[in-house]
Amino acid sequence: MNHNNVTTPMTRALQNVSEVVGVCEVVGNVTTNNNTLATVVFEPALCGLYGAAPSLAPVLIMLLVCFLLLAVFGNGCLVGVILTTGHMKEPGNYFLVAMAITDTALALVYNPIAISGLAYGSYPAGPWCRLQAFFIIFLSVLSLHSLLGVWLCRYVHIAYPLNYKRVLTRRRMVYAMCLCVLIAAAPAALGVSPIHAFTVGAAEEVLKDFEQPQTLITPCLAGPEGTILSVSVNLVAMVAIVCLVVLICCETRRNQTKHDQKLTWNAQAEDRESKMQAVYTLLIVVLVNWITWLPAFVVTILMKFGAVSLAAASPWIDVATIILQSATFSDSLVYAFRYHIYRRALKKMYREIQNIFTDA
Repeated sequence: MNHNNVTTPMTRALQNVSEVVGVCEVVGNVTTNNNTLATVVFEPALCGLYGAAPSLAPVLIMLLVCFLLLAVFGNGCLVGVILTTGHMKEPGNYFLVAMAITDTALALVYNPIAISGLAYGSYPAGPWCRLQAFFIIFLSVLSLHSLLGVWLCRYVHIAYPLNYKRVLTRRRMVYAMCLCVLIAAAPAALGVSPIHAFTVGAAEEVLKDFEQPQTLITPCLAGPEGTILSVSVNLVAMVAIVCLVVLICCETRRNQTKHDQKLTWNAQAEDRESKMQAVYTLLIVVLVNWITWLPAFVVTILMKFGAVSLAAASPWIDVATIILQSATFSDSLVYAFRYHIYRRALKKMYREIQNIFTDA
């Protein structure tokens, strides 16, 4: 065991620190109401990839900078192409725009703080940490429910090819987006609220103001109530997306074989092909998102059941977090390969710049 002095925040939170486990976890005694309890806290700067190898900081910073630029550029191209291309201005793509903007905001909320933490070896604390925790949950849930909105619109396009404009009215789209915002705001607000729905232990009560991320790379975490609620609503959204995928496949097969629908589909043969391409693109987006979420899910399950400690899992938590952040630009990469949005956006920008100089 290493016996080291703990940092000032730990000194305030823990009394009678007894020993340090490695260089990450700190085991100490917390005294409250004349009761002494053993508890474990941690120092983010000594955990994770940075704690294991501080020399990796420049590499991690460059990686996060690249992720941030890809998120801003890729999602910006996606939004620009949708808003400036006539046939892409359809109801379902408004949810796609919302998802791209949300992913960009998520990258802006996470990456600069993580880059600053790696550069200076410090982390956000107190209100700043609470604010980041709120937006991480809010934007993550909003992004997934925007994807659900895209899938719902695709189903309406496939199932009701002649009536989808009457079904997907502008007012209904606004109501649906407002509902997504409310669903995302509920777990985020609950996660940073001082009100606890669950019974917390005395040690957690003493350390409730000890706000910090797990490592310098991971974002600040909200309370257990908000985390559980956000995971629950995201799982419901994922199940709904899977159900919509199945319904779209069944509807496509039924419409291709049913006589009275075949005329409608044949009359819209060209449009049908573009609709099915959009469905396949969304399916690739969902699969890529699942792949990016898988490492974080596995690490979380292992820690939840006590298979690994925080000190042992912290480097893998950082790796899972970095992979998870790739989801902020993976959607735009899929659309870049499927629809060449990068090339189209750059061409539009070039023409606009050329027109400016021509007019001048």
